[in-house]
Amino acid sequence: MSLVNKMLRDLDTRRAASGERAGLPSAVTPLSARQEAASGKGLWIGVLLLLLVGAAVGWWFFIGAPQPTPPAPPVAVPPAPTSAPVAIAQPKSPAPSGGDATLQLDMDLDKPPVGRPAARTEISTAKPKPAQEKAPAVTAAPFPPARPPVVALPREVPGLSTQEPRIDKQSRQPTAAERAEAEYRRGVLSQRQGQTDEAVIFYRVALAEHAEHAAARQTLAALLMDLKRLDEAEEVLLKGTELPSVRHASTLALARLKVERGQAPAALDLLLKNADAGARSGDYQGFIAALLNRVGRHREAVERYQAATMLAPNEGRWWAGLGIALDAEGKTAEAREAYQRARGLPGLPAELSLHIDQRLR
Repeated sequence: MSLVNKMLRDLDTRRAASGERAGLPSAVTPLSARQEAASGKGLWIGVLLLLLVGAAVGWWFFIGAPQPTPPAPPVAVPPAPTSAPVAIAQPKSPAPSGGDATLQLDMDLDKPPVGRPAARTEISTAKPKPAQEKAPAVTAAPFPPARPPVVALPREVPGLSTQEPRIDKQSRQPTAAERAEAEYRRGVLSQRQGQTDEAVIFYRVALAEHAEHAAARQTLAALLMDLKRLDEAEEVLLKGTELPSVRHASTLALARLKVERGQAPAALDLLLKNADAGARSGDYQGFIAALLNRVGRHREAVERYQAATMLAPNEGRWWAGLGIALDAEGKTAEAREAYQRARGLPGLPAELSLHIDQRLR
């Protein structure tokens, strides 16, 4: 082989022509060609190795190298924030509570949050189960220092009731007049059933509830007069004369009671004393006129009868009384005219009808 190599080197030295090289066997290759082929193959192998090394280095830097763990953000609770990440499972409600990171906070609503000691926070650093938990673990962010995310209402708060409002189903309380009316009706029912003593009690209770219940006062006075308890009846009516709303009726009833007891002058004084109460009542004016005529005060009686006939022109009694008063004054023509007017009206008592017939003959 050394001889062949020597020949090849000589050929290269002399730069042999292509014809000379063509005469060599096909298995014999010039040394320079073999060196060029070997150097080209080595270059490709070097490039390939460089690429493999670069790929390995890139894989190591970008994929294979372990990522440094970022420091956990500080938690705004004493003691100093831990460096380990806190895993909190996402809760159902918007506020972070429950899961692996348990936060127990309690705030007293009666006191302002400023200056209150920080609530105790329990943090679990256990690693979450990667395959069993559906929600991924979330790194806890710093809590706002002004207000905790979870607030538990205290059991009792002034002015705030956690119970359902109670509905007051109690009916409206009756007024004094309504209570008096109810007692009056009980009295009427008892009186119809013949239980007069119970009726008197009911009427008195009605007046105690509402003293201006006119029907109760009048009915009680009439019942007491029927029972011949005249002093009690007079006392009931006398109290009524002191009340403006029932003064008119009470004065008339009390005057009639006094007349029945033979006290006509006292009845007249009572009517004149309370004349303002009957200024628009025909019955009141006619009653005064009858008492005035009885005591011989015929001129005053004529004036009262004229006022009564103006207030109640269809009342025959007042026309008959006017005729009697005019007769006593000697005014026969005017008296006859008054008698004729009374005769044409219904409801005239029999005694007055007989007297009128006698005066018109």
